[in-house]
Amino acid sequence: MKKILSTIFVSCMFATTMMAQEATAPAKKQYVPEEGDFGLSVSLNPILKYVGNAFNNSDNNSLESLGGEPFAKYQGSFKDKDLLPDVSIMGKYMLTDEWGLRANIGLNLGAIYDREYVQDDKAIAQNGLSEDKVIDQTKTTKNGVSIMVGGEYRKGEKRIQGVFGMGLLFALQNSKTIYTYGNEMTTVNQTPSTSSIGALNGTKRTLMTNGEGADVYTGITGSAGVEYFIAPKISLGAEVNLSAYYVFRSQRRSVYEEYNPQKEIIEEKTERIKPRSREFHLGTESIGGALTLNFYF
Repeated sequence: MKKILSTIFVSCMFATTMMAQEATAPAKKQYVPEEGDFGLSVSLNPILKYVGNAFNNSDNNSLESLGGEPFAKYQGSFKDKDLLPDVSIMGKYMLTDEWGLRANIGLNLGAIYDREYVQDDKAIAQNGLSEDKVIDQTKTTKNGVSIMVGGEYRKGEKRIQGVFGMGLLFALQNSKTIYTYGNEMTTVNQTPSTSSIGALNGTKRTLMTNGEGADVYTGITGSAGVEYFIAPKISLGAEVNLSAYYVFRSQRRSVYEEYNPQKEIIEEKTERIKPRSREFHLGTESIGGALTLNFYF
């Protein structure tokens, strides 16, 4: 009986010791992303540029564009940095350990108001010594958006993974300037006083211009790259993309007002400056965030 009790006691002590060791054993580190993880990526290209400029004594060195890089940046006709966003949000969501969704979204929306004084023609007509002034104003809107949505497949379970993606691309940029004048154009005052921000050309005065028109960019992209995990769920990535896309450019036009001597009225007219056009591009120029720092959580 004593031997049986001794055996049971030793077995319980052994089991307790093993359970304690398992409880205190360090958990296995999970380096690569798992099902249900979200990811955010930051482009390292601005950082590398900043470091390079620091060594060549560049006076124009900043990290203002630190973040994701839009896929449409610098592509084809999409070269106007005043319209397209310099920074985007690059994010991912893992549907499984191997398959995930990815998105790259950048926005740049803005309006610029410029105002200047000009003499008040009506007050001058009533009193030649009048110093009254009115205001001319321009409102320029500049908008740009860049979007990529798609999926990715990951291969590898240790610190290095191959990442292969596919996505749809869309981008839009446009600008428009609207002119508002303090002095009205009338049948009596056919060439009203106009400030320097206005656009009076002979008997024509511009009311609206749409700049270079609106550009619409749409296509597909495929990518191949690698991620090396320097810490659990923190990786350095490198990626190259092959993209095929169309650029549709809208008509460039201007709206102006002018005195019509035959009808003796002020008319608004639309002048067509440049017709619609389109472009097609296929190549590896759309590199997106080529070098990235990635976080998964």
